[in-house]
Amino acid sequence: MPVRLDHMLADACARFGSQEALDDGTRRLTFRELAQDADRLHAELKAAGHEPGRPVLVAVSNRAEDLVCHFAAWKARAAVVPVHRNSPVAAVVTTARRTGARLLLGAPPHHPPAWDAFTPLPAPGRTEPARTDPARPSAAWLRLSQGGTSPAALQDFAPPEELDGDQALVVFTSGSTGQPKGVVLSHAAFAGKLAAIQEVLPFSPGSRTTQVLQLNFSFAQWTALLTLAHGGSLRLLPRFDAERVLEVLGSSRTDRIAMVPSMLRLLARALDASAAPRELLAERVSPGLIIAGGEPLSAGLGRRLRELLPHTGLADVYGLSETSTSDFILTPEAYDEGAGTIGTPSPQVSFRVADEQGEECPAGETGDLWIRTPYVMTGYLGDPRETRAAFTDGWLRTGDLARLRPGDKLVELGGRTKQLISRGGIKISPLEIENCYASHPACTECLAVGVPDPDLGERTHLLVVRGSRPVPPRGELRAWGRERLEPYKLPDQVHTVDELPLGRTGKADRLAARELALRLAGGAP
Repeated sequence: MPVRLDHMLADACARFGSQEALDDGTRRLTFRELAQDADRLHAELKAAGHEPGRPVLVAVSNRAEDLVCHFAAWKARAAVVPVHRNSPVAAVVTTARRTGARLLLGAPPHHPPAWDAFTPLPAPGRTEPARTDPARPSAAWLRLSQGGTSPAALQDFAPPEELDGDQALVVFTSGSTGQPKGVVLSHAAFAGKLAAIQEVLPFSPGSRTTQVLQLNFSFAQWTALLTLAHGGSLRLLPRFDAERVLEVLGSSRTDRIAMVPSMLRLLARALDASAAPRELLAERVSPGLIIAGGEPLSAGLGRRLRELLPHTGLADVYGLSETSTSDFILTPEAYDEGAGTIGTPSPQVSFRVADEQGEECPAGETGDLWIRTPYVMTGYLGDPRETRAAFTDGWLRTGDLARLRPGDKLVELGGRTKQLISRGGIKISPLEIENCYASHPACTECLAVGVPDPDLGERTHLLVVRGSRPVPPRGELRAWGRERLEPYKLPDQVHTVDELPLGRTGKADRLAARELALRLAGGAP
């Protein structure tokens, strides 16, 4: 496989030209059309004076144009920074500042009204903004200017030194500092991991992948790119809805679908409600394979899915953005025996379960999961200190607890050492939420915690201490958050308390706060 993702896509477009590549329900693109649209946008980027090595933001919403933008950006030797189209303007501007990006690529018909604040670049050779054609399967590119920040001022923010023309992606993932970490992945690392995954979970020409995961999620990135690289067709759904997913799976055969366990819980609930979808899916032999990842898949849920869809294979993957994802794979052939584990390492991945001294733990004992792989990140964006701290003698410390299962020595996860909320498979930093709400004059003392939830794994609850000012009503608090946070980071519930639980050292006790939030919610999320 080529070591650059744009070369990989170009090879696929040349090989599979007239075959369908993308279908988002409103627009279909063949591989040849994908290449043509990417070439056109690439030419526009060059005409605009885009500098190779400078990243670009790509607005994603599971549309065919999302992949056109990725392809064109990589051809222009730009690292792609995916942001969801529903992200607030302030969050987009912050991301542009952190990355040094000047341009935002996206599909004009799918831009939300809030993005009217961005100023379109002039068309090549013209002085007025380019006119967008909603019928054209391409993308508009925009210069950022918002909140009094001029385009020129944004251009003064140079990209961090680790960003150059060899870098493919910057994926933001929540960390313990309260500010999302930007994981920088090179073309060589991500393409190498794609080849490793292909050895274990092979994708084939003419196969069909249904995509419900958003492309700002690394799990979605690799499933989409492997589908296209091997001549498959990608059916993109703009959002997850269990009934809609069952409708699509039943309308024609789907060979593969990737979902996080919170989605699978809702899918199982919909299948339990009626035998008709199960019968139709069995008749279609659809889906052929479910790939679960993003959060732990319990053995109980996995086995229930196998009962509901006996014709469907089930695979479970575990990995980090820092390692280009999918470091462990429990294959469909091994699933029934290995349910509840993450299986065995993917090619070129070594691991150890380490105790507090960094020594190997014997089978059955829980320790920290460390990983070594050539497909590791270039580093955390603009943070060499945090990058160095993530490694010990070349081993990446994942922050997850694990143990080797006695007998077969498959790896079981045992929880997280980091205090992150896992909502629907997406990791959320509680400190980021707290920093947002603590800037509200009536919420200066608050604590965000994850509370167990049967559908999403965890839901986010915010504890706010009563102060001199009344705590605002829920609607006002959500409006405050919507202006500063991505939608999935908004608290699901807010509780007003007299004080926050404190530990013996005077620090906030997050475990006690979680139990308090559960009680205030009436014993259920």
